[in-house]
Amino acid sequence: MHISKLMFPALLLFLVLANLVLYSGVFQGEGAVNLASRAAPTAPGAGVSAESAPTPAPRTASAAELAAERAERDQSDRLPGRWVPSQGRQHTEQYPLPHHIPFCAQDEVSTDCYASNPPTSGLHLPVQGTVLLEGGHRLRIPPDPGIYDFAIPREAIPHLEEHAGVYLGYRCESDSCNTTVERVKDLVDQEISLGARVVMSPDPDLDPDTIALASWTRVDSFGAADYSDDRVRRFIKAHSCRFDPEWFCKVPAIN
Repeated sequence: MHISKLMFPALLLFLVLANLVLYSGVFQGEGAVNLASRAAPTAPGAGVSAESAPTPAPRTASAAELAAERAERDQSDRLPGRWVPSQGRQHTEQYPLPHHIPFCAQDEVSTDCYASNPPTSGLHLPVQGTVLLEGGHRLRIPPDPGIYDFAIPREAIPHLEEHAGVYLGYRCESDSCNTTVERVKDLVDQEISLGARVVMSPDPDLDPDTIALASWTRVDSFGAADYSDDRVRRFIKAHSCRFDPEWFCKVPAIN
């Protein structure tokens, strides 16, 4: 084919540009492919050795997880309540369970029982929406902050504590205890309105005329006759959102 002198420069420019696009990466857009950077195909069985394969970067704990680890291990006397060693955060099967998780023998810490009453960590029901309890009451698992007039499963307590919550249980047989509990309800309702994560309910596991507070690795149990507003308020303010590995407390409570 005869190429005129006028067409030759244009043809030469076209060839130069085509080579730039294919091999140098010039003019590559978002979806373009740089053919020059493609690795040559390897022969069958000639894969990358284990020694030269890239190692995935280790997972870095979040700030919330690191803070939760410190809170979980804090045995300081400056915090209200008695410290109980963590028994982990493992799940049980869904509600209802064939039998309750038992309480441990005194001074025992195991992963298949609860080392305190109420529980302060350990085995707990998974998230499963609203369930129908034995008494006909409906309850979300884990419970939302609030005041309940029926007992919640003991296996739900560690889950609400894992979600940065405080559990307040009570068992009354005397009129004076019932009067005290009404006073406690007013205090808890006020704390919830200020942003505290508290669940309050009757607790058949407690001794008669007893009030108990529990959070992750902390518990305070006392006779109703020894109740004071300051004792309960201090526990709630110290422990609501103190242990928060899943960052439920995005907005600080109003003090």
